[in-house]
Amino acid sequence: MSLLRNIASRLRSLLEKKRAAGELDEELYGFLEMAAEEKTKQGMTPKEALRAVRLERGTLEATKEIIHSAGWAFLLETCWQDFCYGLRALRKSPGFAVLGVLILALGIGANTAVFSVVHAVLLRPLPYNDPDRLAMLWVSDTRSVGWAVSDGSTSYQDYLEWRRQVHSFQDLAVFYKRGWSVVTLTGEEPKKVQGAFVSSNFFPLMGVPPLLGRAFTEEELRRRERLIVLSYGVWQSRFGGSPEALGQKLYIDGKPWQVVGVMPPEFRFPFLAGNWEDHIEDEVQLWAPLTTNPSDEPSASGSLNVTRSPGKARFQVVGRLKPTVSIGTAQNEMDTIARRLAGEYPDSNKTLGVRVRRLDEYIAGEMRRPLLLLSLCVLLLLLIACTNLATLSLARGVARARELAVRAAIGATRMRVVRQLLTESALLAILAGGTGLLLAGPTVRMIVALSPVNIPRLDETRMDAAVLAFSFLLALLCSLAFGLVPARRFSACDPHELLKTGQQSTATNTLPMQGLLVGAQFALSLVLLVSAGLLIRSFVKVLEIDPGFRPDHILTVRMLVSDPDAAPRGRIADYYQRVLERLRQIPGVQAAGTVSNIFFLEENRNHALRQVEGHPAEPEANWTPLVWAQIGGDYFRAMGIPLLKGRYFHSLDGPGSPPVAIVNQTLAKRYWPGEDPIGKRLKGFDPRGQNDDWVTVVGLVADMRSHGLERAPMAEIYEAQAQSGEATPNLVVRTSSGPVLPAETIRATLRSLDKGVILSGIETMQDVLHEQTAPRRFQAWLMGLFSSLALLLAAAGVYGVIHYFVAQRIPEIGIRMAFGASRTDIVVLLLRRAVRFAGTGLAVGLALAYWSASLLKKMLFGITDTDPLSFVGALSLLVLAALAATYFPARRATRVDPMVALRYE
Repeated sequence: MSLLRNIASRLRSLLEKKRAAGELDEELYGFLEMAAEEKTKQGMTPKEALRAVRLERGTLEATKEIIHSAGWAFLLETCWQDFCYGLRALRKSPGFAVLGVLILALGIGANTAVFSVVHAVLLRPLPYNDPDRLAMLWVSDTRSVGWAVSDGSTSYQDYLEWRRQVHSFQDLAVFYKRGWSVVTLTGEEPKKVQGAFVSSNFFPLMGVPPLLGRAFTEEELRRRERLIVLSYGVWQSRFGGSPEALGQKLYIDGKPWQVVGVMPPEFRFPFLAGNWEDHIEDEVQLWAPLTTNPSDEPSASGSLNVTRSPGKARFQVVGRLKPTVSIGTAQNEMDTIARRLAGEYPDSNKTLGVRVRRLDEYIAGEMRRPLLLLSLCVLLLLLIACTNLATLSLARGVARARELAVRAAIGATRMRVVRQLLTESALLAILAGGTGLLLAGPTVRMIVALSPVNIPRLDETRMDAAVLAFSFLLALLCSLAFGLVPARRFSACDPHELLKTGQQSTATNTLPMQGLLVGAQFALSLVLLVSAGLLIRSFVKVLEIDPGFRPDHILTVRMLVSDPDAAPRGRIADYYQRVLERLRQIPGVQAAGTVSNIFFLEENRNHALRQVEGHPAEPEANWTPLVWAQIGGDYFRAMGIPLLKGRYFHSLDGPGSPPVAIVNQTLAKRYWPGEDPIGKRLKGFDPRGQNDDWVTVVGLVADMRSHGLERAPMAEIYEAQAQSGEATPNLVVRTSSGPVLPAETIRATLRSLDKGVILSGIETMQDVLHEQTAPRRFQAWLMGLFSSLALLLAAAGVYGVIHYFVAQRIPEIGIRMAFGASRTDIVVLLLRRAVRFAGTGLAVGLALAYWSASLLKKMLFGITDTDPLSFVGALSLLVLAALAATYFPARRATRVDPMVALRYE
């Protein structure tokens, strides 16, 4: 209670100053009279007694000041005074205030925008119950690339063994990996969507119950009942958000499935990013029992040794740790289980291990490194802004030197002066923080627009309470960063000496510190510019790559029949043929063809031909990636892939004719180096004779980078769709000139031939390549933007220092000119000063840039981390910026009238 009374008393004294002062006067006078009365009793006269008490106790005014300054109310009052004085000081210097706010707002805005993205992708807790205990069990493989399991998948039998033996996890759930879960929602408008086939304990393990209805049970999973749990989006789009959706039928791949539940809108797992190969960019739209996947059915029986045969590693596993178990403990146990299985089943598990990964790390995937790099870059930009503002504050402090000296001379303590200057810095930082928040909004939208489509949780980016708190904290830290240096510098000055010598002495004292800060700006700017140069140069190198075909005037479409299992191969082939014939009749269409896959971006496995005539079997150690593609129509002409030797496929290459193939240069060099491949025979994947028929090479085409622009072309064999009978769902259409055909024209043409056809991925080939280069474009654009801002701030720093240097050295410049110095001499003097400031920073920055470039080594393409053009270009830009920033102050200095300058001070 005494504490509350004390607080109430302090607040009352703060708000009711006159009343509190009156009460204090009354109390002090009463104390004075009591003390004087005691002296009177000792024989003194009242006048002598009053004088003696005042000599012993001090004056009433001094006592009042001591009492008033003892409480926290006095601190609040003086802080308020500093605040008001700071506002007046900033209003008195509007140019400095506006420039300081803009400089700092750029740094705070960029950091806030990037933090909002990083917070959404990396930091915000996952929308599951106790997400810190969720982990992925990721299979690792010690075999070399091309042989190893690279997507973390496992077999169903391994999952059963893990679940039986593990003790660190509360439970394990299994689901089919991406690529085995794409289904078709049939109806008036068939559509390919991303599904998820999961075990019955999946939803309880994630700790998120359905928003509506229920999940499926273990018994229903064993009976392979066609039940589905819908995503919130499908529930809204297909059923209008009606509760009556429960129990209704939804047709998937032409078969009826019963809706039993709807998940909350924030629940998204296991696939959160787009599937590039199948052009399925949406997240999971529905969940179904594991045993109902049309593509496969797991079996709880059978030998574990066969579960690592090709195609069987189709599953991924998520687990929930027990409350007291750490990731490290779980990893140790899984290592033990992996060694045990490797000993029991060496044929399948000898090279396999298990890595326990936090679920948030699994979801973030490969985006963690680029986002952290981007965060480091904007942090450097903020440091540059702070050093720039500290430089301006030092220069401004020179003009206020007399004011601060007067304040110190009349009794202001050093701490009070420091607090006053820091308060002004805090005011400036708060204004800059608010402006930075305004800039952060459009910056976030720009970052999201430039970002690749496969960044998980990017749509969760928003300016929430965490982002606002970060921005506020950043503003306060910035106020200390740029305000502490000038505050300490000017509070330490001797007021008597300062009042005698004036501003010029202060300017001389602060010039080394200003030069040091300018050098720091140039050092940090060089790091950003070199890093940006390396990434931009890498991006340009990727754009300069010849993809092996002509991407202009090409439109690509993925077309699938609604129920491929029910449709015979003959009907599908006939549909492809009718599509090509109809497209050839459209004016402007130069060529059209179909292909099974245009790109194999995720293909990392090594293969070899089963047999090559006249060659021994290829040693397994020499195997490299090799793919087969089925084509139809004028695919090579549509793509613009040149024929080097032999011929294209023609109408006689049908089901009854001898199998033929066209190969690319990489395959020809691999099996027939220095020989003509035309007429050579090989055995591979021909389905008609279980790979027993010889396939004759009839054509050689140029390599295309179907493996990705940044990878070397891989061996590729093309088969005629008419002979293989395999689906070729990717349509390629080339127009003669002008813009490509409108997507609606293609859509209408294809639907007129089959209303049930599923169309997706309708885009130009240039857009397809644009998507492949999106990650590098994202890095290059943002790094280029932030490094440009750093260059601008560094130039502003040099300009500010030289400008104030000229302003404070006008008398000296006048004397020099009076003694015969030419304008050129004055310009050279100032340029020498600027180069000295910048040169020191560039020397330090060069070492830092070399170190930072080594960190980017894995992100570069076509250049080394010591690329001379990037380093020389960055150095040249900064030197030119320093010279350009010095030009205007130097021109002003050359116009000084010596007579006026000598009377300046």
